[in-house]
Amino acid sequence: MGSLRMIALCVVLAASAAGCRRAEPLPELGKLSAFALEDQAGRAVTQASFSGKPWIAAFMFTRCPTICPRITGRMKELQAEIGRRGIDARLVSLSVDPEYDTPSVLSAYAVKHGVNLASWSFLTGDSAVIKDTAERGFKLGLDGRADASAEHFGITHGSHLVLVDRELRIRGYYRSSEDAEMKRLLADLEQLSNSR
Repeated sequence: MGSLRMIALCVVLAASAAGCRRAEPLPELGKLSAFALEDQAGRAVTQASFSGKPWIAAFMFTRCPTICPRITGRMKELQAEIGRRGIDARLVSLSVDPEYDTPSVLSAYAVKHGVNLASWSFLTGDSAVIKDTAERGFKLGLDGRADASAEHFGITHGSHLVLVDRELRIRGYYRSSEDAEMKRLLADLEQLSNSR
């Protein structure tokens, strides 16, 4: 009888150890390059403004007739879930139409979408800096200029959400169109926020 209890105890301990295994570390997919932009309140912002905690980045523009409303909706869902889980993280939306998306336009857009600006920033600035930040920094495509008569308003840009760690390293890309990818993003964000 004693040996059966010992075997049962070993099985329970083994199962507990398997359940407590650490998740695989997230890949390091590059380090963000320097940028200097401004937020929806007109404050100067650099990549260093977001160091110290993990964050999720997305590219969008307020006049976008196609994927941007969905991207903003996904980010809003993520913000709510991050708040529910008590994760200390930020969200950052970078406009790819900076000539139109001034700080005041971005501020009005945030209000219209019911965004909590305490943990979500909307960035704008020089178009060359935005393009360089998208392509060289985040490794996402960006092409075109605003044109109301053109398909996609004349601008094409990456629709992935990007996970960045507290040291400004890119740790994942997630398709904003897929629910499963959003679940994976939240799990990865939680892992980053719990690691030191």
